[in-house]
Amino acid sequence: MTEINNELFCRLGDLSVDGYFIFVPQQETFSYLNRAIGEIWELDLDEVLSNPQMLLNRIHPEDLAHVISCYEECLADGTEKKYEFRLLFADREKYVRIIIFTVTDTSGQRLIGTIEDTTVMRHNKIHIEQINARKNITLEVLAHDLKEPLGMMKLTASSMEDGIAQTGDEQMMNSLSFIKDMCERNLLLVRSMINREFLKSSVVEIGKERADLVWELRDVVRFYKRSKLGKTKNIQFTSSAEQIYLRLDSMKFLQVINNLISNALKFTADHGYIGLHAEELDNTVLISVTDDGIGIPEELQAGLFDHLPETLRPGLKGEESGGFGMGIIKAIVELHQGKIWFKSKVGVGTTFYIELPK
Repeated sequence: MTEINNELFCRLGDLSVDGYFIFVPQQETFSYLNRAIGEIWELDLDEVLSNPQMLLNRIHPEDLAHVISCYEECLADGTEKKYEFRLLFADREKYVRIIIFTVTDTSGQRLIGTIEDTTVMRHNKIHIEQINARKNITLEVLAHDLKEPLGMMKLTASSMEDGIAQTGDEQMMNSLSFIKDMCERNLLLVRSMINREFLKSSVVEIGKERADLVWELRDVVRFYKRSKLGKTKNIQFTSSAEQIYLRLDSMKFLQVINNLISNALKFTADHGYIGLHAEELDNTVLISVTDDGIGIPEELQAGLFDHLPETLRPGLKGEESGGFGMGIIKAIVELHQGKIWFKSKVGVGTTFYIELPK
């Protein structure tokens, strides 16, 4: 049994810019609310005390079932919990984070906790995640877009060398050699940047927060479709629902999706199909990345996630493989308590499946 010093808790609440509350579930009333609660919800505190339902009415409709589920979980569990949800206003929405404890003492069961307005922090985090996701996609697009012209420049320089060699013009030969080296060096530079960025994901712990998977995936595909690759491949996104909420480390999980799409691009011919689909099931979400490319030979399938050198293949246009991408993909999915597998047939195509808990 835990005792709580009501007077000390309320004194802290009176001084804090964060919300402090004590809720009595049996009576469905608050025995204490500090002024910050009213400021965060933008409601009159006396009215809230007389009608606690007003707080519930402010919760974003998309998050209401989530909040009710969290409330029931707190009553049943009795341990410290942290949740995040949104409040909806006429012209905007707010993000709030609640830390809540279930306390049972001589006065009975009570829920006590604090509430923080995290809107600015959340918007900044979303913005940073978007920048990082688009940076990674831009690097992939850049690698694809540069591969062909730099390759052509290198090939042209090589073909010129034979003719120039007969003239004995050493300065011109050196210039052509410089062009070839620069083409190769820049291709390796772009690829190494992509590999280095993705490698970081394998050594940093994930921090999961509630996110709309559909919005995140649609944004990735939208970016690809606006690039040059969108004109050479048929890239599509579909979903079983308009919103699918689950707990993700969005930045790292989007790197997984980006890497799978990048691999599909490498092994799918021009004007081929690449599809991304999200399916909401009862307790999980199934994400699939499908292509109608050349497929994975059966002898390479068993070691695909195991960093085996024999599984490395150049893309259809000579794109190099880093040799570690699939292993990191599997590691990130498993850090999300998910699983990943694939089906592939040579000449037909490949589909990767990722199943994540809701």
